[in-house]
Amino acid sequence: MIFNVESKLLTKALEDIQGKGMYLGDKGFSNSKLSPYVLMELEGNVLRLWNGDSTCGITLTIEVAGNTNGSFTGSAETIVPYLKKFDGEITVSYNDFLAISAGTKTASIPAAVNHPNVDAITRIKQMTTDVTFEAIPEKLFAFGAKKFEGAFQLTSESFNDAISGCELVKSGVYLINSAEGNVSFSSENGTANTFSESMTAIHSVGEPATLQYSGPLHKFVKDQPLLNFYVRDDFPLLIVGPNKMVVKAPFTRGD
Repeated sequence: MIFNVESKLLTKALEDIQGKGMYLGDKGFSNSKLSPYVLMELEGNVLRLWNGDSTCGITLTIEVAGNTNGSFTGSAETIVPYLKKFDGEITVSYNDFLAISAGTKTASIPAAVNHPNVDAITRIKQMTTDVTFEAIPEKLFAFGAKKFEGAFQLTSESFNDAISGCELVKSGVYLINSAEGNVSFSSENGTANTFSESMTAIHSVGEPATLQYSGPLHKFVKDQPLLNFYVRDDFPLLIVGPNKMVVKAPFTRGD
């Protein structure tokens, strides 16, 4: 794998793919990340990054100047500090290790044999083979034998604002209700500690849906101008932007 890219563009991509934000875990509601690891795949001039665990998969693409197709798995958390020592265009290559070079500077970073959650990422890649961003969401994609029953479009700004408000509740669980072009996001932590925000979708199609999820998905997609949400009752949530995608399992107690 060999490609050229602006160092700041790759740095941002590797920071984003770690999935940083507020998670509900064993230690309560606190700052964490999905995983420090990344799977990078180069095909032509498109570099795709993947990360995930048993309940969530995220991916993004960036444009690069591709030379040799290939893939690399390693620690995004480790690579980022090295990238921040470079300015402008860099050459990135992978053979036995990841090499970064520009001018008089070079750095090498070890690879990992596999992403710790490679099986989950492989399943999500297979599930989303035909998923693409639509300027106006019309197609209801399928996961296995079941299709999504509804879809709606929002700006990332409105989604981020709503979930940032829900985070104040500190339950870490968010409820989505969508029906007839209206969408609401809410969270509760007891009857006296709640937040909700309702909005009108830019576009919508299909049937009403209600589902819960957990995790800072809004942080990952906050730089996307538009987001298409694909929903079905108690079914995985699919969020698709122009160059980012999220698949998140529905929340159940014990997650």
